[in-house]
Amino acid sequence: MSTKETAPAQTGDAKPYSFEPVPPASVEEPIAWYLRQAAAAADKAGLKTVRTEARTAFMRQFGQRCKMARGAREINDVAATVGVHRNTIWNIERGDSLPDAFELEVLAKEYNTTPAYLLGGERPGKAQPTATVPKGLRAVQIDAFIYVPLFDLRSSAGKGAFNDIESVVAMRPFDAHFIRYDLGISHNDIAMSMVAGVSMEPWLHSKDAVLTDLQDHDALTEGVHMVRLDGALLVKKLQRLPGKILRVSSYNPAYEPFDIQGHEDPDRDFAVLGRVRWAGVTFN
Repeated sequence: MSTKETAPAQTGDAKPYSFEPVPPASVEEPIAWYLRQAAAAADKAGLKTVRTEARTAFMRQFGQRCKMARGAREINDVAATVGVHRNTIWNIERGDSLPDAFELEVLAKEYNTTPAYLLGGERPGKAQPTATVPKGLRAVQIDAFIYVPLFDLRSSAGKGAFNDIESVVAMRPFDAHFIRYDLGISHNDIAMSMVAGVSMEPWLHSKDAVLTDLQDHDALTEGVHMVRLDGALLVKKLQRLPGKILRVSSYNPAYEPFDIQGHEDPDRDFAVLGRVRWAGVTFN
C-alpha cells in the first residue's frame, strides 16, 4: 500500500477518506492509530481496511510480548497448562491469532505478568521501595517481583534460624520470572542470609548473600546447603554416601570434611535447613 491513498470523491456532505501510512510493528499504539483513522473513515469499506491494518499490527505486537514473557519456557509446557495445542501458542506468538479472555488470563498468570501488559500496557513492574514492603518470615509476591526476607542470622541465635521476625533486616526484590522459572521455585518459603567465615572460599566469601530454598531440606539433591551444627549456621556442600552417611565439606581445603551418620546421636544438634539456590558476591 502506498503511503497515502485517497478514495474516490464522495457525494453529499461525506468527507473523502485518506489513509495514513500503515502502522509498522514498531508502532506502540495501533489502537490509537485505528481510532484516529476510523474517525476519518467515510464508509464501511474504509473502516474495514483500517481495522484490518490496525488489528494486524496489534496481533503482531501482542505475539512479541507473549514470546518475550514466555522466555525460556517450552511452548509445549505452556500449551499443556493453558489447555490448548502447541500450535495455538505458536500462532499467537507469530501474530496470527489472539487468545480468548480466559486464555489471556491464564497466559498472564503463567508468565507472572498482567493481561494489561500483554495487551500493550506498561509492565507491572517497577519494584516498590523495600521500605514499603512489610517484613515477614516468608517471601511475598507483588506484581512482577518477589520480595525475599533477608535475615541477620547472628541475631537469631537460640531463637531458631529463619523463624525470628526481629532478625529480618530487609525484604529484597527479585524478578518473579527468575524465581519461578529460572530457579524453578514455585513457593514463597525462601530466605536470604549472609555468609559468615571463609570456609567456602574462593566461591563464597564472608558477607556474600545467599538465597535458600527452605523446602528443599532433605538433601536429596547434592550441592550447597544451609545447615545447623551445634548451634552454628553454616553454608556447606553435602554429599550422600552409602550407609545413610551425609558428607559435609567446604570449598576451602583448609577445612576438613566430616560425616554425619544415619544413626547419629539424637541429642546432637544437626539439621539441613535448605538448599542454596543463588548467591550474590560482595566486593569489599
